[in-house]
Amino acid sequence: MPRNYIRKTEPKYQIEDLRHAIEDVKSKKLTLGQAATKYSVPKTTLFKQVKQNEFKMPKKGRYTVFNKEQEDQLEKYILNCCKSFYGITPSSLRRIAFRFAEANKLKHNFNTETQLAGKDWYYGFMSRHPSISLQIPEATSINRISAFNAIEVNLFFDQLKTIQTKYNIPGHRIFNIDETGFSTLQKNYKILAPKGLKQIAKATSGERGVTTTVVCAVSASGIYVPPMFIFKRKRISELLLKGCNSDMIATVSDSGWINESIFLDYLRHFISFVKPTKEEPVLIILDNHESHISLGAYELFREYNLQVLSLPPHVSHKMQPLDLTIFSSLKMAYNKECELYMVNNPGKRISQYEVGELFTKAYNKTANICKALSGFRAARDKFKDSFENKIFDQSHTSQTQECDVHETEAEQSLNESVNTVSQSQTPTQDSTSIPENDNDLSVTINIPPPSTPVPLAEIINVPVIPTTTTTSKGQNKKHSQILSSTPIKIQLEEKLKRQCERKAKKEKVPIKKPEKNIKIIQKKPQVRGKGIRNLKKALQGNENEEEFYCIICNEKYESPPIEDWIMCAICKLWAHEKCTAGETSKGYVCDMCHTNKLFYFIIKIELCRS
Repeated sequence: MPRNYIRKTEPKYQIEDLRHAIEDVKSKKLTLGQAATKYSVPKTTLFKQVKQNEFKMPKKGRYTVFNKEQEDQLEKYILNCCKSFYGITPSSLRRIAFRFAEANKLKHNFNTETQLAGKDWYYGFMSRHPSISLQIPEATSINRISAFNAIEVNLFFDQLKTIQTKYNIPGHRIFNIDETGFSTLQKNYKILAPKGLKQIAKATSGERGVTTTVVCAVSASGIYVPPMFIFKRKRISELLLKGCNSDMIATVSDSGWINESIFLDYLRHFISFVKPTKEEPVLIILDNHESHISLGAYELFREYNLQVLSLPPHVSHKMQPLDLTIFSSLKMAYNKECELYMVNNPGKRISQYEVGELFTKAYNKTANICKALSGFRAARDKFKDSFENKIFDQSHTSQTQECDVHETEAEQSLNESVNTVSQSQTPTQDSTSIPENDNDLSVTINIPPPSTPVPLAEIINVPVIPTTTTTSKGQNKKHSQILSSTPIKIQLEEKLKRQCERKAKKEKVPIKKPEKNIKIIQKKPQVRGKGIRNLKKALQGNENEEEFYCIICNEKYESPPIEDWIMCAICKLWAHEKCTAGETSKGYVCDMCHTNKLFYFIIKIELCRS
């Protein structure tokens, strides 16, 4: 049977005719066969409708394997798995459907070899349940899953309410600060290519790109603070800001990421743009990265009346306005600009000198008021949808349950349930029959007592992540806190004191002295004969030190020497290296020896001539 079957014939009866036929049979005016002939209704259809207590619209095509209640259980299980961050794939759903049908001894046409439901059943199930759709999930770490809970989020909003009650800061003075990275290697999109070609290539800047960090800030009313670039290099250059807006700034770091000193520089840039005062304070919402929490940053917060509130750890994907609506579209626009640059400049690579210009083009297109308002609104709505509507139920977030997280364990439990059901139950024959005699006025229906169905909850459980109170390193979990408050200063001072103590201990590490029983043998340096470079090396190991003078400037040698000395290869006398006009130490001959050698050579020539 084709998957997308189109009916070619129309039914011979109408719904009203079916209703009249059922009434006539139940009131015993007509027999089953007479009513089927009179109203042109199939005899089997009329029999099934008479057998039911209530009228149900007849379905076209094949009957489903599961009834409505069982399919609702499958739908509920799929939605609960998605909410618990362990969504199932189509193949997993087909496997579960096969086990579910086997456990309930339902008649099906599934593949018994692969133990999977067919694709036709899957597409039919999806069409009958429009609330479910096939989507690509976003990778979310277990830390982020466990950190986003009602306790942490309520603590953040309680502290936000405390600040607003005290200062009543308006929306245009509430800013969100965050960092993100942009690479010199663009991400390729789908392209048009010859049909049937298996491997398609497209030019990129290199195998691995260099990441540049950009620090951005936006207010709840749509005011953007000029961003700051952090390049991975040693020295800053004005060419890095080529093509950027005039109010953008740049700095460098060894790793290309932000640190405490760079965050202080950005705070000064932020203060110069926002201009907070004692009468008009500014609220900053940011994550609790280590670079944001320092004693220097605290002093700036207190000096310029900045009220700083940190988000709970690992919740930026849910509560950071910049992450929710701005960074994704900004990176997409930047990637398109990189792709256009590579196409318009064939053979040229994207370097750090082009990152600023390409980022500025994308930033000017995407940085608008609408996205900023949507980001803060989305952060608020995430809180409402997640906790006020109880999407994260206490049974799924705060209680530790023993459940089968892995699919293999679930399959084992399914196999056990199928075996127990198959051993305890035997297939029963359907005792319902359609009367063959049309003259029978009464319809006798013998329905066997229904067997108790096996619910899906007894076959497979929804995976649940247990809550933890400590991190993997044994440290206590961090929480949302007001970074401009006095208790933070005490913690930072204690932290700085501990760091200084550790540094002092490392500097005072004692050097191990050699034991007395061990004899240390030192090799004496060998004195080279011709062209030795340093006179100090020649004198090492000599007990009777002689006095040496430079044969050119007549200066006495003193230890330790300030300059290098070289020796003549003929007369074995010493001279300053600078006095010899930069002669090399190998094969050096002084001027006197060179003159005498030349004199002897001339005399020898004259004697030969005579």
